[in-house]
Amino acid sequence: MRIRTLLVAVAGVLVLLTSACSREAGPMPTGGGGDDPGPAALATKLRALTQDVCYRSPGDIDPPACEKYVTQLGSVPGSARDFARGEYGRDDHPGLLKAANTLGKGLKTYNNAQCGRSAGGSRDDEACTQTLQDVADALDDVQAGVQELPQVSGQGG
Repeated sequence: MRIRTLLVAVAGVLVLLTSACSREAGPMPTGGGGDDPGPAALATKLRALTQDVCYRSPGDIDPPACEKYVTQLGSVPGSARDFARGEYGRDDHPGLLKAANTLGKGLKTYNNAQCGRSAGGSRDDEACTQTLQDVADALDDVQAGVQELPQVSGQGG
């Protein structure tokens, strides 16, 4: 009987000790995600995306196979617009702004036309292939515009 009482008491103490430890959340995270990597990081992303077969040969690939590529491009128009507007919110780089808007429209067209595999609807392969070509052309223009930014071209920053 004493052993049983002792075991119950020890178990009770252990439960109290472990429950006190479970309230400790550890160190609190600090900061956001770090500093904004800037236009140079976007230029690097664009160089990587222009190696994709969906960019290099949009007419030679089944449009649904480019869904991941289109998804990866999703943040590019917004980032390019931000950099085109410059430090003070002006349209400092109107060519880049126009290219970013054109790219955004192309990505929206691809998704609205249900060109991707996850769309689950009917699609027009010819129209989707043309949309991929339009996206590639717009990506060329965005890439050229980003390369002209002082932070990328080495002219300032």
